[in-house]
Amino acid sequence: QLKPRNQRVCVSVPGGGSEGRTHTVLPAGLEPASGSDTRSFARTAMEESKKKHRQRHSGPKAARKKQKRLRDMGAGDEDGARERNPKAFTVQSAVRMAKTFHRAQDLKTKKHHIPLVDRTPLEPPPIVVVVVGPPKVGKSTLIRCLIQNFTKQKLTDIRGPVTIIAGKKRRLSIIECGNDINSMIDLAKVADLVLMLTDASFGFEMETFEFLNICQVHGFPKIMGVLTHLDTIKNNKQLKKTKKRLKHRFWTEVYQV
Repeated sequence: QLKPRNQRVCVSVPGGGSEGRTHTVLPAGLEPASGSDTRSFARTAMEESKKKHRQRHSGPKAARKKQKRLRDMGAGDEDGARERNPKAFTVQSAVRMAKTFHRAQDLKTKKHHIPLVDRTPLEPPPIVVVVVGPPKVGKSTLIRCLIQNFTKQKLTDIRGPVTIIAGKKRRLSIIECGNDINSMIDLAKVADLVLMLTDASFGFEMETFEFLNICQVHGFPKIMGVLTHLDTIKNNKQLKKTKKRLKHRFWTEVYQV
């Protein structure tokens, strides 16, 4: 039995401490009724004064306990979660789902790709220049003049493609195109630049229109028109009119694509 008091009471318990006695401070208003209840009352008061044990909410041990508790409840597996809350596993956004799927597939495919070897040459390939025009228009003469301008050498007989060095990292491959349809088709596919020669004294011929039609089908390279035999026109006024007329006709044929 406890007698209420309005002050703290010190209870001495034998058998503890350096002097053989332990002093316990009781809350105000509590005091043992007799000496026989002193030891049990002191033990109860000490237990009540201790902090309560707090459960761990983080760390590996707490995680294992949480998993064990979920397994006991049957909530640790995904199938059970699907049964309890099916709406949480439905598709919320089709666009987001498609993006996520494509992203996952891209990452999966990248793992199977073999690393590519860079086979880019140290020097770029030569620029293919094709000289096109009807017979006797001056194709070979133009090629010889270009070779002499870049290499300071004269070639009297040209029997195939000629590659010249035009700069520190630039080469030119000059090819003369024949008047057959097969040569025109082959060179239209690989040409980087086309020099289209036209006889100014005669005008555009059938070979010029055939090559332009082939280029429309097999790839249209850069085309530069060149007028030859201008020295045969003696009248300056007539020469200016001829240049203007052929230039507009050339633009019409090239830019109608």
